[in-house]
Amino acid sequence: MSRRSLWFVIASWVLAVNFAGWVLLQYNDPDPARWMAMYGVTAVTAAAVPYWRRAWIAAAVVGAFALAWSAALWSGVAGIVQPSDLWLKMSEKGGKVEEMREAGGLTLAALWLLFSALVGARAERSAPAT
Repeated sequence: MSRRSLWFVIASWVLAVNFAGWVLLQYNDPDPARWMAMYGVTAVTAAAVPYWRRAWIAAAVVGAFALAWSAALWSGVAGIVQPSDLWLKMSEKGGKVEEMREAGGLTLAALWLLFSALVGARAERSAPAT
C-alpha cells in the first residue's frame, strides 16, 4: 500500500461513496447502463488510488474519458441552459437541462480523477524503489 495523506484518503472515500450513490440514482434514467458504468468505474477508481501504487494510471484514463465526454455535453448546452435552469424539470428546454446535469456530473468525476492521478503519480515518484 502506498502512503497517502490522511486528507486525501478521506476525500477519496467520501467521493467514492458519493459516486457509488450516483450509480444508484441512474436506475430511473432513460439510458442507465452507460451512466451506471461511468460512475461505477469512477467510484472504484477513486477508492483505489490511495491504496494501489499504479491506480493513478486508471484514474488518469477514466478522468480523461470523463473530461472528453463532459466537453461534448457542455458544447451542446452552452448558451442554451443557465445554471438557474438546473431546478427546472428535465423535460423543459428540450432535455438540455438533463444534459447540463450530466455534463456537471462528468466534470466533477473528471476533476477528482485527474487530481487523484496527479497525487498518485507524485506519490509513486517519491516512493522508495522496491
